[in-house]
This record gives sequence, C-alpha cells and structure tokens, in this order.
Amino acid sequence: MIMKECFLRSAGRQFPVWVAIAMGGVLFFGRCANQGMPTGGPRDSIPPVLVESTPAMRSTGFTGKEIRLTFNEYIVPDEVSEELVVSPPLTKRPSVRTKSKSLIVAFNEDLKPGMTYSMDFKNSVADNNERNPNPGLRLLFSTGDQIDTLRVAGMVKTAARLDPQEKIIVMLYASREDSAVTRTVPDYIARTDSRGLYLFDNVKPGSYRLYAVNDANTNLRYDPGAEEFAFCDSLVVPSAEFVAQPDTLAVGADSLLITGHTLFRPDPIYLRTFTEEFFEQYLDKSVRDTRNKCTFVFGEPVSDTLGLRLLNQEADRWYLIEHNPEWDSLTVWITDTLIARMDTLQLEVAYNQRDSVQQTFLQRDTVELLFTDREKQDTRRRRRDDGAPQVTLFSFSDNIKTAGFDLNLPIRLQTPEPVGQFDFGAIRLHALSEKDTTLLQPSITRDTTEWRTYRIDWPWEAEATYLLEIDSAACTSIYGVVNQKVRKQFTTQKEDFYGKIILDLTPTSEPLIAELLDPSKEEKLLRSLPVTGGNRVTFDYLPPSKYKVRILFDRNGNGRWDPGVFTTREQPERVAYLPEIVKVRSNWEKVFQWDLKPDPTFPKVLIDKEEEEQRLKQQQEQQRRDSEREREIPDGEQGFPMPGRF
Repeated sequence: MIMKECFLRSAGRQFPVWVAIAMGGVLFFGRCANQGMPTGGPRDSIPPVLVESTPAMRSTGFTGKEIRLTFNEYIVPDEVSEELVVSPPLTKRPSVRTKSKSLIVAFNEDLKPGMTYSMDFKNSVADNNERNPNPGLRLLFSTGDQIDTLRVAGMVKTAARLDPQEKIIVMLYASREDSAVTRTVPDYIARTDSRGLYLFDNVKPGSYRLYAVNDANTNLRYDPGAEEFAFCDSLVVPSAEFVAQPDTLAVGADSLLITGHTLFRPDPIYLRTFTEEFFEQYLDKSVRDTRNKCTFVFGEPVSDTLGLRLLNQEADRWYLIEHNPEWDSLTVWITDTLIARMDTLQLEVAYNQRDSVQQTFLQRDTVELLFTDREKQDTRRRRRDDGAPQVTLFSFSDNIKTAGFDLNLPIRLQTPEPVGQFDFGAIRLHALSEKDTTLLQPSITRDTTEWRTYRIDWPWEAEATYLLEIDSAACTSIYGVVNQKVRKQFTTQKEDFYGKIILDLTPTSEPLIAELLDPSKEEKLLRSLPVTGGNRVTFDYLPPSKYKVRILFDRNGNGRWDPGVFTTREQPERVAYLPEIVKVRSNWEKVFQWDLKPDPTFPKVLIDKEEEEQRLKQQQEQQRRDSEREREIPDGEQGFPMPGRF
C-alpha cells in the first residue's frame, strides 16, 4: 500500500475510486507473481510539507527547551546541524534528532527573554525517498509578548569578480564600535543562499552596523587578514510602513475597500567581500633545486631587504637574486663555483619583520640546504674523449610559431640561467620574399617584467615570412655556458584573421583600467590597457574566441585593483563588467557604448548570445517533438493509460 500511496500522491491525488481499486489490484497480483520491488511510475519530486510546528509560526511567550516540526512524510535531517542558522545566535549548537515524521531541535542553553528568534533551515530538510529539499524552511517565534518584524535584506558578492557569495555569515551589531565585529558575537545573524541573498526578518527597532564574513573558524567574529570580509558604510536603521491602496472595484454604499502592502526600509543592501592586505611575514619555503640554484618563498614581499650570509664558509658576493614581480618568491643563483660544489649550505636569512604593534625589526632565520649529485659517470664517453673538456650548450626558449605568428607580439627569448654577456649584434632578423632577403633592424631589449627574457620587436607584416638567426656563443651565462645556434623561419598571421573590440566609455573622475579576460570561471587576464587620452579603448589583433571585458576603477592610480581597508573604512575599488560575453570573429569589429555610472547593486549579468540562441533552438525543437507525440496519441488514450500501456 505504500507504493500505491506514493503513486497517488505524485499524480496529484485526483484519481477516481475505480482507478484506485484497479491499480490496487494490479499491485496486489503483481506482488504475488513477483516478490521484487515494483519499478516504473513517476519519480517523487514533491518536497516534504510542514503540517504542524511546536511552537506555531509567529507564536509568542515561548518557554520550551525544544521545537518540533512535523511533516507529511519521513525526512532526512543529515545536514540540519550544519545548515541551521539561529538568530539571535546561540553560544552552543542545538541538538537535532528525528522521531517518526517529526524533526526535533533541542536547545542546549536558555533562550534570551523578550527576543524574537528566527530558525532558518535553508534546504537542509529533505524527504527520505528522493532527497527532495523543502526550500526556504523558516520558523519565527518569540520568548516575549510580541514578534519583531523589521527586515534587513540584500546580497553579498565578491568585490573583484562580483560573483554571488554562498554560505557567507551576515551580521547585525547594535554596537556602533568598529571593534565589536572582531571581539563580540553579533546580535543577529543570517547566512546567504546560493544566489548570495540574505534576510533578517525578526529585527528590533534600532540602528545597527552591518557586516559579512566568511567565518572560516565559526567563531562568529571577523579575523582581520585571514577571512573574506565586507562592511556597510552607514548605519542600518530598519523600518516598516503600511502603504494603503484603495480598491476602486470594491465600492460599498459609502466607502471603498482599503488594501495595501508593507514597505520595508532600507532598500536591499549589497555588500562586497574582500581580504584585507595585512603584513604577515614568514619564511614559507627554502629549497636547493640544483647545485647552482636555491628557492625562497616568503609570506610577504621582501623587496630589497633580504640578506643572506653563509655560516659554514667565508664568502662575499657569492650569489645573484632573481625575483618575481611581487618580490615574495626569490631564486638565488650561486655564482661562486667553490660554494656551488659544497653539498651542504648553512645560511642565515635576514628579512624585515613586524611585532605586535607593527614596529619593524630584523628577523634572522637559520636554514640548512642540501644537494647531492645523482648523475652517474659515463666512463666509456670519458675514455672516448681522452679527457678533453666537454662544451655545454643551452637552448633558448621562445614563443615562435612556425605558421600564424601573432602580429601584435614580440619575439621572446628566455635563457635557462642568468646572462653574463649577450652580443645583440649576433642576432639577425630577415624578411624573406620570393625575390630577395632583407636584413631588418629590430629593437632588441631585455624584458624588465620577466627575468632572463629578451624581446625582439618589429612591426610585422601580415602573411609575411621571416627568418631569425642567432650565432652560437652569442649569449654566455654567468656560469660560462653558451647558446646553441638558432635558425628559425616563420610566417605571420593573416590580418583578416583577427577581430577587434572597441569600448566607448562615459567619462569618469577616476583612472580606469580596461581588462580582457577569458570566458572561464577563473577569468584569466589576457590583456590590460590603461584608459588614456579620452574614453575610447581598443583591443585589436584578437584571435577568434569568446572574451569577458572588465573595467577597474583605479581609485589610487597605482595600476592595479586594491581591496578595502576596514580600519580606515575604505571600500574595495569598484569593478564593472560589460554585460555580454563577446564572441570575436575573424575580420570583425564592434563598438560597445558603455555607461559607467555607479550602480549600488554591482550587477554582473553576462549574456552569451550564442548560447542563448542555441538554448532557444533546443526549446523550439523540444516543443515540436512534444506536439508531434500528442498528435500521434489516439483521442481515447489522452487521459489515463489503458491496459497494456503501463
């Protein structure tokens, strides 16, 4: 009978009696013939329905130690303990259990008197059969004589990408002190859903500070520098007003029917999370990769404050430092051959550190770096060479494509080791044609943004053929290793292969940076251009692909995006996305008119027109198929399935 009951419920409980009897007979005789579980029938997609609660919704004067929610079917409470949000917050997690079709939540502490409590279960209560969740299950009750009904709502997004923040704790503090969010538990809490939305619907009248935090350690506080954080600039003062609307269709003898709605203030508040940049210096990693190279990784940039001193050998100017752009990852090249031969290096690493009151002092760490050669000697080769010294050569790494070399890129050459000497005169670039060969005079420079990298710049012609030649021994590393001879011929891309994106931006008072991103979730930065000389930005020579476009409002003009600073109440720098994923085609360009006026909702609605068109076609095709199937069914079979069609 259980199977029959589920089938009837799924079908909408509108069956005639004779159908139920017939189905019962089918199930009965089928069970006699086959003892296995019945199969088929519609899948249960109906979530559990709340039929009773103790206390009742919006009841007052609650003095109990537990609440009980009873549903119309058996439920699974596995995620309730993790997902349940009680506001005002409790110091101890409540206990959760089930009994028959009831969910029981027992409090492990006394509730505060005269408070309205909100219990938000999110989607944690699901049925036992198909795990269908009851969406947005909430319970409101008061330990006093009234229900507080003021509301505060909004959305939480990431500041840099404007993505919705799920499962972020949003907090209301009656205290106006900024330090309260780092020291005390909030007066009210809420948790964002998958769309980043939050709601407080049980707030007392008053004024509050509003924060959001990715509460990694579940202490209901903000830990500066270790957690994502957001704050509202102004005090939040919730209020409610009944807005009357006369119903002109319901006219009585002497009066109209008055209807209306409640208007809650403030409007939805949008918060943007960021991680504050706090100085937390430490030596995270120190390894000896080869005899000649060591790697050091720090928690913060060390700039030019790093000092290295050998403890087991007297030496001066024995190394060369190569750093990444952030100066927090360093490669130390050992230039002294005697020191490189040592299997063990004992080093004192000195760098600037800060104490608890942010005063700078010199931190000294002692590290021991080991390296042992694992290469086996080839005695046969040594005998064949009769002891003659072996010449070691290195190869350049480059970005040259044999066909379709990008017109807007320079040639990049990278050496495996730091360069001691490089004769640029030994580099020759030729333009090749059917008739002759032309020696060009390109610009050859060392790349200031990437170590051991050299640029060869030339205004490339489309669909042209070039030849790059580099003599052997043109470049010598600091270890005396020279380069192999280079001879590479390549052809540039067609000009009509590329597309172009042009942005016409409304004037702003802030410096702007336009960024081209790939369309993936990671949004890898492909190209960045400062907005100078007007408000038009052109991304040219773009290979056919899809792109996202973002604008950074570079408030301090430092050329990068900066997070907020809570102590000085500085919000993170604003970003804006072009509301379209742009598909660039060959020999194509498009101008986008973009209004950059501030929007308090910080929208990010990226429309992929190609995917929308495909989705529309699929819907139309599905509708056509459904229509054809309906026409194929005889008129007498439009209702319930006839025998033989189960």
